[in-house]
Amino acid sequence: MPQWPRLVVGCSIALVLAGATGCATGMRASSRSIPLPQRLDALLAEPPFDGVQWGVLVADAGSGRTLYERNPAVRFVPASNQKLLVTAAAMGLLGSEYRWKTPFLARTLPENGVLEGDLILVGSGDPSLGEPFFESADDALGAFVSVLREAGVQRIAGALVLDASAWDSTSAPGSWMVEDLVATAGATGGPFALSRGELEIRVIGGLADGDPARVGWSPMGASTFVEAGVLTESQGLGPSLVVDYLPERRRWRVTGTIPVGQESTRIVPARDPVRLAVEALERAMEKGGIVIEGGVRIHWDRDVPISGSCLSGALRACPELVLIAERWSPPLPEVTAAILGPSQNWMTEQLVRTLGAEVGSAGSWPEGLRAVRGHLTSAVGVDSFDLRMEDGSGLSTKNLISPRAVVAILSYVRSQPWFRTYLAGMAYPGGLDTTLEGRLSGLEGRVFAKTGTLSNVNSLSGYLLRDDGREVVFSILSNGSNLPSAAMGNRIDAVVRELARVED
Repeated sequence: MPQWPRLVVGCSIALVLAGATGCATGMRASSRSIPLPQRLDALLAEPPFDGVQWGVLVADAGSGRTLYERNPAVRFVPASNQKLLVTAAAMGLLGSEYRWKTPFLARTLPENGVLEGDLILVGSGDPSLGEPFFESADDALGAFVSVLREAGVQRIAGALVLDASAWDSTSAPGSWMVEDLVATAGATGGPFALSRGELEIRVIGGLADGDPARVGWSPMGASTFVEAGVLTESQGLGPSLVVDYLPERRRWRVTGTIPVGQESTRIVPARDPVRLAVEALERAMEKGGIVIEGGVRIHWDRDVPISGSCLSGALRACPELVLIAERWSPPLPEVTAAILGPSQNWMTEQLVRTLGAEVGSAGSWPEGLRAVRGHLTSAVGVDSFDLRMEDGSGLSTKNLISPRAVVAILSYVRSQPWFRTYLAGMAYPGGLDTTLEGRLSGLEGRVFAKTGTLSNVNSLSGYLLRDDGREVVFSILSNGSNLPSAAMGNRIDAVVRELARVED
């Protein structure tokens, strides 16, 4: 069974991931004589934490022996610990070499720069079309323009057509709260989407009092995705902007005032992400010298004739079409790292629907979650009663899982040949842009875990090297705290620190 190195405090994370074993072992056992279960019980029983619903399971990674348990079979809302389920299942089902492939198809190859008929883009749900893989959506779109230019495409006599039929058109899981839909945490995507499903709105004040402010957005397509009603205010001390979503128009509206010459940026979820992405691609292609004569079309329905006898949803296998160009994403472990470390919701939901398209019958939440549940129960051995999945990111409060199920999943991951790459993508103390960057100082190189935070929900599950070099797998889930997240995070960290110590 592959193991991560047994290192000491002071060994760098680079050495941990490289498998180094040459660090000095100057760790000493704690002088405490109180057994670990009593120490952890005391931390969880201290007011006001005694009123929290705790679920904890700690197991020795080598033997599987339970070191501590508290309600291990009780089901809890996991928050972003849900991402462990999706990423572990995806690595198991798709493999560590998996890449999203986004092809451009047509009836003929271009001649003298001219492509007769339509250029068909088959959406794959690639989640890498934006940060951190590209600096911006424009850079991501530029990659598509480059592969088309390299294929000799300069003018398209037909339309740019997106086959989106392998995915459903649902904009968000039904159990998400309305308030989540206006926050970037609730951004959603589809078979072709950009920039983590986000829309950047930029407002720039005019030259004089009363002038309309300039408003732009990125990614930018041909349609109006933002309505503006912002005026310049010469005496203003700062922007006073209100950003509202207008569902009946599928647009954002910006109103208020901004001082002369000042600039302000708001990041919101793109509530029409597929249309936005296709129109932005059209704009980027034309800006890059590729003329599109027939505009843009999107096909959501399956088994609809798109080109000759070629039907939507089965275009890659149609012998009447040829491959013009194709872009591949980074491999799955890199996407998994971009999900786990910073706890990225949008990419996780793209991964769920990718599983539905690749393993199930459609790129939908029900099919994707069915694939995840099936893998966790059959390949991992999770009890089906320990698991309820309503989304992939953990934003839904209807998700449920037990500590014993989380530990089973982490133990499964540890047994896989891709364990090291998975471990490298998790959050860790001091890890730049990870959710543990400012937590658990002093345990650098010894904790790799996934955080989780919702209102009254806090969790932390992962791997830990104790003072004696033994590795443990742990899951700490808490619900119903009615306490600030910072206080709960500190108490969970105190549990981990105590767990790291070894009694005489």
